[in-house]
Amino acid sequence: MPQTINILVIGDILGRAGRRALRDHLPKLIDMHMIDFVVANGENLASGFGTTWKTAEEVFNYGVDVLTNGNHCWDQREFLKIIETDDRFIRPANFTDYAPGNGWVIRETASGHRIGVINLIGQVFMGTWDCPFEAVDRALEAMPNDVKIILVDLHAEATSEKMGMGWFLDGKVSFVYGTHTHIPTCDEIIHSSGTAYQSDIGMTGSYQSIIGMKKEGALKRMIQRLPERFEAVERGATLFATLLNIDVKSGKTRSIERIKILPD
Repeated sequence: MPQTINILVIGDILGRAGRRALRDHLPKLIDMHMIDFVVANGENLASGFGTTWKTAEEVFNYGVDVLTNGNHCWDQREFLKIIETDDRFIRPANFTDYAPGNGWVIRETASGHRIGVINLIGQVFMGTWDCPFEAVDRALEAMPNDVKIILVDLHAEATSEKMGMGWFLDGKVSFVYGTHTHIPTCDEIIHSSGTAYQSDIGMTGSYQSIIGMKKEGALKRMIQRLPERFEAVERGATLFATLLNIDVKSGKTRSIERIKILPD
């Protein structure tokens, strides 16, 4: 049995363009890097607003193992029921106790290694959610001791809050990373404890846009300050992801690498 495994983390997959990028590149990446496990954020799968079964099934078929979520979690009403029936979906653990679904999950790779994934949402500029620090403590306490590899997606706006979570979990998990801003950061690091950190994985979607949406509508709302419907850009996606090599016995990250694949 191998001593390390390779994990690919993908940020917010935005709409049809993002799903096409996964279709074109994810299976090749899995083969090229011998990836054992793939986690992605699915809150923008359905034209930028939430998750449907159809869009989720599509990315599962391309090789995604777990979908985390965020502030667009309930944009598609069907997801309220979907999340209750399939443990490949999780939502922020610091949502209200009335929220369906779970905030963390343990999944097993084909090689028999168990991986924990925890989803959180930030409080700064994000709304009145429960404390993510308390929520992650509860999740870690509930997680079996033999689960050494743990990934934490903090869906948040403020880099300071994300960095705070990175230090809060230093030495406790394998990787703390941010999603939500749709802009990749180049601050990936492995602390001396073996915990890796990155402020934002970045969007897999079109960057000929304003965070994945058609620039005309977004600019109109900014300039005129009147209601304007956002529409996702449907072509020309860039795939951003982060590749980790993690020791299976200790859960410590041994290497971290950003991946960027431009549209054809």
